[in-house]
Amino acid sequence: MQSDISPISQRAPKTRYRALFYVFDGGSGIGHLRRLARIAAAMQDRFSCLIVTGHDVGPQWIVPSGCEYIRLPAWDNLIPAKAAYWGRTPFLDVTLSEAVELRRAILEGIFKGFQPDVLLVDHLPLGAHEELAPIIRNGDCRKYLITRGIQNETEDLQRLVLGGDALESLSRNYARIFSAIDERIFDFSASYGLPAEIAQKISSIGYVAPPGALDLRAATRAKRGIADDALWVVASAGGGQWGEQLMEACMALTTLDTAVHFDIVLGPRSKLAHSVNPPELHDDGRVRLHAACPDLADLHSSADLVITTGGYNSLLEALRGQARILCLPYRKDHSDEPVRHAHCLQQHVDLQVETDIALLPAMFEKALKACRTGPARDRRRDIKMDGARNIAQMIFNDLSSEKGA
Repeated sequence: MQSDISPISQRAPKTRYRALFYVFDGGSGIGHLRRLARIAAAMQDRFSCLIVTGHDVGPQWIVPSGCEYIRLPAWDNLIPAKAAYWGRTPFLDVTLSEAVELRRAILEGIFKGFQPDVLLVDHLPLGAHEELAPIIRNGDCRKYLITRGIQNETEDLQRLVLGGDALESLSRNYARIFSAIDERIFDFSASYGLPAEIAQKISSIGYVAPPGALDLRAATRAKRGIADDALWVVASAGGGQWGEQLMEACMALTTLDTAVHFDIVLGPRSKLAHSVNPPELHDDGRVRLHAACPDLADLHSSADLVITTGGYNSLLEALRGQARILCLPYRKDHSDEPVRHAHCLQQHVDLQVETDIALLPAMFEKALKACRTGPARDRRRDIKMDGARNIAQMIFNDLSSEKGA
């Protein structure tokens, strides 16, 4: 069937540009949504922003106020292997190719109705299953790819990003590629042998991090009821999927030192939070266990010690504050993003990384001893954290230049 994504002929005068965000939801977490939502927040004064994804968390506490959101049928509810993680069956009996066509048709309708000036695509140039291919090739707008820089090298990168149709789309269809990392931590352009015509499109714009606030630590700790000189540990697995073993290990840590306060956040995609017999979600003052936490970013930024699976956003939220960091990724291969990124950060940050959860108690005891000497003393303040603002300004400049040409 021939795709029709031609623009609607009649369009009202506009005072703002229109930005459509397509968020990858084929993985285990919600970090891609968090990152693009922060970019949307930075763009809202000049753009009408519409976020499209299959994530079932977001409108309530991730998508910024004033930004609209459309939820697609999720890959988790279309692909049997993904649905099985939670013991579910897909909501629709379709083959993978039929599921892709369903998504593709919905996306083309959204594109035609919204008529964006720019399309920001997260992570994979054509989408997880090339569902975005017709829009990328034929849609009349400027296209931008957002990448966190470091890739999961155990995946099929040649098919998904660095070769074949995906690479051709970067050459032919994309205006820019934004590498959302400080190039001193990791140089995306120099690391994957990209052709010159692709490399020249890459802009290293710094991390897409949450904005800082001078009084955040004091306000967050006061709200939680924790004195500034008390030790506070925040443990989280980000979205939660595949982080269940680490969270169970963190629950066991709460008995080791009764002077330490804990907030343990299972995550909205954790099986522990969704199981028939979930762990008791309790609040006894010293230890709090959460299924999910809308204020998790502020908790990460206000704690003395953060224990994490090493997601991009969790690390940046911790770096906004003064916490020491223990990173135990669920992906164990050192060529995958969580482990490699954590090791790259160590040149600037007081961060310990291990892939064996059995080492956590010893890591915890060592970190607590260090925390009692005062906040982390490292070079985190030197890291470039203004990626969202840089992306917003560069896209606006591109459109302004195009308009004036």
